[in-house]
Amino acid sequence: MILWLTYWYPDESHPIRGNFIRAQWRAAKAAGADVELLFVDMALGPKLMDVSWLRGPEGEYILRVRSRMWKSLYHTPVWATNLLAKQWTKKTGLSKPEAIHAQVVFPAGILADQLGRRWNVPYFITEHWSKAGRWTRHKLFGKRVRTAYQDANGIFPVSEHLKSELQQALPNIGASRFTVVPNAVDLSMFPHIDKPPQPKASSFTLLGVASLIPANARIKRVDLILEALVELKRRQPDVHWTYRHVGEGGRLNRLQDYSKGLGIASNVEWLGAMDAEELQREYSTADVFVQASQTETFGIVVLEALHSGLPVVASDIPAFEQWIQPGRGFKVALDSKAIANGVIEVWNEGLRAAPMELEAKKYAPTEVGAQLSSLYSRLVRSAPAR
Repeated sequence: MILWLTYWYPDESHPIRGNFIRAQWRAAKAAGADVELLFVDMALGPKLMDVSWLRGPEGEYILRVRSRMWKSLYHTPVWATNLLAKQWTKKTGLSKPEAIHAQVVFPAGILADQLGRRWNVPYFITEHWSKAGRWTRHKLFGKRVRTAYQDANGIFPVSEHLKSELQQALPNIGASRFTVVPNAVDLSMFPHIDKPPQPKASSFTLLGVASLIPANARIKRVDLILEALVELKRRQPDVHWTYRHVGEGGRLNRLQDYSKGLGIASNVEWLGAMDAEELQREYSTADVFVQASQTETFGIVVLEALHSGLPVVASDIPAFEQWIQPGRGFKVALDSKAIANGVIEVWNEGLRAAPMELEAKKYAPTEVGAQLSSLYSRLVRSAPAR
């Protein structure tokens, strides 16, 4: 059995947090891999320490921790190592795993390193985190992050550009230990819709999808899209411009107030979180998808939008290079006027994105699951004892 360790996972309170991790886990299970998932669910609580073990709706194990000092616990996973080493079998009825598969180096990768030593089993790290490369140089945690990568039996970045970034940050680790395993994306849920071009339409809808948690404020620049909307209204006042945003979080009220201050509140619709079926309806009715990101490791929603036939205007970052090509949209500077220019280009042309059959196959859960299953068979068998 391979034990997946993650601190990011969807639940009722956070329905889209770590949904890409759940998708990969489902893909591995569907491919026949013997994988169990442990979600270390940490949050603020009234007590010094309140720990409980739960089972999730898909059979995942949940170590639920509520504590007044939860942030300290989050950043020092040695306590979780001790607890899991003592209680794993008793609480789950499962024996120790053959290997551990951590999702994101901090803190799951550090926990996997410590727990792997305790259980004498190999571990792997799948990296989804846009800050991973920078955290190899973190003043407090950089050494532990580098050690976790160094001792891992395999490092699986979700994209080629993230692999390149990690290899530059970790020059002492051989290239053979890095294998790109992309996120599993079931693009059949977002079928291509063949809509006729409508150049210079009298009404035009922009769509954005991004979590609005405060930690994303410098990464998901929804504020720039709102400023771009002001520019669009100034340049083409006869067009009815609308921005619809999918996503929720603590930044919502501030962004709503900002849209009022910009004088565009009536042009903005905040839709909250959506499931795949609801999101597909948004892709099918919008005219352009706008993604203003400082950085991305993968960018699933851009891929979904393009596959639906929706052209994309997105910040010019490595994550989107392979997808946003001529005829599919525009890569622009992370600047409100540049975003507005890209949207005007799409509006002028009435652009629609062509189908993406090859991408759909590459990221299909069956392909990703088979790749993970093959890696487990090879790496677990060849891993030396710790």
